[in-house]
Parts: sequence; C-alpha cells; structure tokens
Amino acid sequence: MKLLYSEKQIQNAIKSLAKQIRQDMDPTTPKIFVGLLNGAFMFYKDIVKEINHPVECDFMRVKSYSGKKQGDIQITKDLETPVKGKDIYIVDDIFDSGNTMNVVTSYLELKQPNSINIVTLLTRDFSPIPKYPSYHGFVIEDEWVCGYGMDDSKGYMRNNPNVYEI
Repeated sequence: MKLLYSEKQIQNAIKSLAKQIRQDMDPTTPKIFVGLLNGAFMFYKDIVKEINHPVECDFMRVKSYSGKKQGDIQITKDLETPVKGKDIYIVDDIFDSGNTMNVVTSYLELKQPNSINIVTLLTRDFSPIPKYPSYHGFVIEDEWVCGYGMDDSKGYMRNNPNVYEI
C-alpha cells in the first residue's frame, strides 16, 4: 500500500471544504447533511463538525460495490428526516463513475428539497461533472483506495485515519 493522504492533509482539506460550504450556504434555508454509509462515516463526522450553521444530520446506506466490482445500486437504509424545502448536502467518500450519486440524487429529488449539493473527500480526475453543485477535497486518478472510512477488498482499513492506494 502507498500513502496518498495523511490524516493531517485530510483534516486541512476538510477545513478548506467546510469554509467554502459555509460561505456558499443560504442562512435562511434549513439544511440537512446526509451521510452515505458505510464509506463516508469518518469524513461525514469531520465535515459536519466544521459547519457552524444549524444542520440536521441523517444517513442513507447505499450499496454499490462487491469487492472491487460495481454492481446494482441499492438503497438499503432510507432517511428518517423529511427533506422537503431543505438544502441537502450529500456527503460521500468518493465521486467515481457518478452512478451512485445519480441514483441517490434522483431519489432525493422526489422528496422536493430546496437544493441538492454533493460533498466528497475524493473525486476521480475522469469522473463526469455532477449535475449539482459539488465540493471535493482531493482529485485522484484510477487508484483503488482504502482507509479513512473506505474498506479494502477484504472489508478492512475503514478505521485507518489515512487514505492509501492499494
């Protein structure tokens, strides 16, 4: 494994992302941060702590990978908080092919939010341009990554504070 981003680099990127998000927020509209489990749990915790506006927190579980292979995308845990009229910030570990985010945003659009925003720690340099405003910490190439919430092909490494290339 090769270290891509240290815990310190990640935390610095999060502070920068949070500052940008706070500057762009409309203070008059209720906000909800939606973490996509399981991969985003560490990033979600850290980014939400840096947002100094009142926000609601909720989670969805979206399954899209089996090992290193992307399969059918399934929502296995839905939101418990109503989102109608609110600004949604979808927090995920990585924006890759855009397939997962397209399924999630299409689903959330049906719930009539005021807006949808995408916040990811990583995005691939070849990823499609998201159809919603987006915030990304780092741009990576085609590496398979693990750590900081993301697992390796055996389901380990989520608890590591760094991001590695496998």
